[in-house]
Amino acid sequence: MSNVSRDSLLDAWNQELSRTLLPTSVFLILCIVVGVVGNSLVIAIYGLKLRGAKERYFIPYLALVDLLAVCETAGFNISYNFRAVNYDNKELCRWSSFFGFLTVILSTFLLLVIAIQRYLKICKPFAKQMTLKWKRMAMLCTFVGAAVITAPIPVTYGLDPAYSERFNVTGSACRRLTQEYISLSLFHTIICNVGFAGIVSALIILYTQVGRTIYAQMEHWKTQESSSNAIQMDNMPDGANNSSISKRKKRTMFKITLMFMLISVIFIISFSPKVVIFILECLNGRFWDSLPPNTRLLVRFLDITFVINNIANPFVYAFLDVKFSQQLRRTFCGHDLSA
Repeated sequence: MSNVSRDSLLDAWNQELSRTLLPTSVFLILCIVVGVVGNSLVIAIYGLKLRGAKERYFIPYLALVDLLAVCETAGFNISYNFRAVNYDNKELCRWSSFFGFLTVILSTFLLLVIAIQRYLKICKPFAKQMTLKWKRMAMLCTFVGAAVITAPIPVTYGLDPAYSERFNVTGSACRRLTQEYISLSLFHTIICNVGFAGIVSALIILYTQVGRTIYAQMEHWKTQESSSNAIQMDNMPDGANNSSISKRKKRTMFKITLMFMLISVIFIISFSPKVVIFILECLNGRFWDSLPPNTRLLVRFLDITFVINNIANPFVYAFLDVKFSQQLRRTFCGHDLSA
């Protein structure tokens, strides 16, 4: 086959795939717009107006990771859609994959750290809590741990041969390498999936305990309120007002905890399809090449659903965090964030 005919066939195959994957490209572009605007607002409001709020310490850092993640992963996946089988920049492929995985794992570890903090706050209020020093140490450990787990990516990802039986042509795709380093790739896949399963299990266990504690406290308050209805206001103790203030603070703490619980649920749901495809890629070296066009579009959508995790959090804050929603309204009414 001459170079001209090979290049034309490869170009025809690539254009067909680009058209097939166009809906996912549009979706990713929307994710970038929403993610950049939403996470930038979160960083600005929590970092400037709500700075120093202990309950919300990790939120700006999580938003920063989400901002970097949505720009990196969505941007890279858009370029992949348009150069699905004629990718030619090996270094860009390797390091884009590395930084994409790094931001995803950073986000995952941060959610675990937040879950531990909420567990201590709600379930162990009289035990030793996370101090500012330990929060900073946790951030450092999160980054180091994510970097270590992501380290094999530049080796296990690169330009992999992609073959089409219909076009009878071989191209190159930026993805997990299936011809070389297969043992390292398999080992890395096992480590990542065991780690994901462990973190998901930890999130479920921690937030189950947190949920039970919050439910028990709410039921206790309902009982107290029912009993107090029979007492005249004149006979109420002097400490009732302080008790009411303490209860409001606890309700705020509970609401923020429930907010983080919802964020974790969104993470688990949006990231699970990616984990399944991650495994299938390793078990079948020709996984993507063997998919028919319509199936490829569906699987590709499932492959990028994890991006939802990076754009959903600002909406959660807007609906569940009163202080954030108040500052958001002031921002759009023309008030300066730094005022």
